[in-house]
Amino acid sequence: MRFLEDSVRFYGCQFVISTHSPFLLAMRGAKIYDLDENPVDVKSWTCLGNVRAYYDFFKKHEREFQL
Repeated sequence: MRFLEDSVRFYGCQFVISTHSPFLLAMRGAKIYDLDENPVDVKSWTCLGNVRAYYDFFKKHEREFQL
C-alpha cells in the first residue's frame, strides 16, 4: 500500500486494481467502481457488501480479540 501511495504522490502514477481487500479499498483518494451495480456505480469503500461482511464477521468475534 505504501508503494502505491508513494507512486501516486511522487510520480503521478495511476493504478487500476481489482480487489476485495478492505485495506486497499480504504486508501485515501481511491475512486471505487462497484462493478456489481448495473450501471456501474462509484461508491465509498464503507458501502461495499464485501467490506460489510468483513465488518460483521469481526464484530461478531470481537471478544476473541480482547487482550
